[in-house]
Amino acid sequence: MKPAINQIKIAIIEDDVILREELSQFLQSHHFIVHEVNNGLSLGDLLLNKSIDVIILDLNLPGQSGFEIAKSVRATYPQIGIAMLTARTALVDRIKSYEYGADIYLPKPTPPQELLAAINSLARRIGDTKPDGWVLHAQSGQLISPNDENTIQLIAVEMLLLKALAQAPNHSLESESICEILSEQLAMETMTKRSLENIISRLRKKIQPALDGSERRIIHSVWGTGYQLYLPISITNS
Repeated sequence: MKPAINQIKIAIIEDDVILREELSQFLQSHHFIVHEVNNGLSLGDLLLNKSIDVIILDLNLPGQSGFEIAKSVRATYPQIGIAMLTARTALVDRIKSYEYGADIYLPKPTPPQELLAAINSLARRIGDTKPDGWVLHAQSGQLISPNDENTIQLIAVEMLLLKALAQAPNHSLESESICEILSEQLAMETMTKRSLENIISRLRKKIQPALDGSERRIIHSVWGTGYQLYLPISITNS
């Protein structure tokens, strides 16, 4: 089911504090739920915890560029609408933005009513695109195999583990980072590497029976470092 337009949840990724706050106040006045972050790393943390329908994204950001963020979001959250809002107006930037996953490209300054119309347009599209491959439903904790042939019910720690790896660069994280993420998200005592190994072992056994012949690896151990996710997973917050 598509969310009603006034229930749309928006993330603004903008490092200009004044502009970010102005956009947030304007959108909240139109009854949107708005979250503010200033870089790609903070957006990643937000997506681990919140359901987001549309992101408003600047190109010039500290750390990851808007291009890199758009590419990552589009690969992992194909249902999220992406609106570029940037002072960069060169044709090459517009083309590259669309190639990296943007739905709409708006130059700064854009009249607030035009931005509102763009978001409403994206809201009408949300839910129309069905992800290919494996889909992780973050709210229900269900992992759905391609063509909806198998549904695997995950416990919270398994869902968070898959979500963290799916969002990570190259789908790879060090063991220490995974333990920190899971400990923080689950509000538990520090998770040990041994506990993490046990969780991954159980998760592999859960998923293995649903694999087809072309899929051999689920989560691969990277010797001396951590783990890499090989199963192609997109995430939906439904």
